[in-house]
Amino acid sequence: MRFHERAGSYEANAAPQRRFAEALAAFAPFRAGSKLNELGAGTGFLTAALLAQGVQVHATDSSPAMVELGRKAVPAAKWSVHDAFGPVDPAPALASSGLLHWAADPAAVLRHWHDALPDQGRLLLGVPCDPCLCELRDLIGEGPVRWRDEAQWLALLRRARFDVRAHGVLESEEAYPSAIDFFRTLHRSGVTGAPRFGPAELRSLIKDYDRLHAGPRGVTATWAWLLVDATARP
Repeated sequence: MRFHERAGSYEANAAPQRRFAEALAAFAPFRAGSKLNELGAGTGFLTAALLAQGVQVHATDSSPAMVELGRKAVPAAKWSVHDAFGPVDPAPALASSGLLHWAADPAAVLRHWHDALPDQGRLLLGVPCDPCLCELRDLIGEGPVRWRDEAQWLALLRRARFDVRAHGVLESEEAYPSAIDFFRTLHRSGVTGAPRFGPAELRSLIKDYDRLHAGPRGVTATWAWLLVDATARP
């Protein structure tokens, strides 16, 4: 992931991430006056939705550039730089959207998050899951992310001593004018890793995507997000 490098172009190219973050907040609302720490807040999509519920949010992200943009976009939240993949500060509740799938060892990260919560402390989690971006993955393989389905993510949560109170998967089919527009959107949002393809390979990939997934609205891509409301158990 290259979110720090693409912080300035993230919001304009992250429409699915914004919609899923807003859906996550609506999926299991917090009571007004609740306090929580948000992990991997980016520029504040989930932050703003939680604040609209009257929640007091301490938003964190590992990217200083993202935090600076988030502070300007959502000034009512408290903002700080913090790496959510290591130990995190104690909090009455945690929330995160679009972060955990990037962890090399999400089970270890979930244990850190569990340890930060009191007994019955809430975790509101949104994470991309299979079949997210299945069209692209069919052409290039798994890439830097190990994609898990709903059952696999829920099993990780339970092994980390979370009781899942509610869960569901939201899917949307996004349309882009062409494959190159789709690829540029991914690149500009920072969700790509180090270059894996040379120019000729990339041109071939773009041609194949256009051929396989073009339609009346342009080319399509499937996005899928697992929404989870869970509580920590001893």
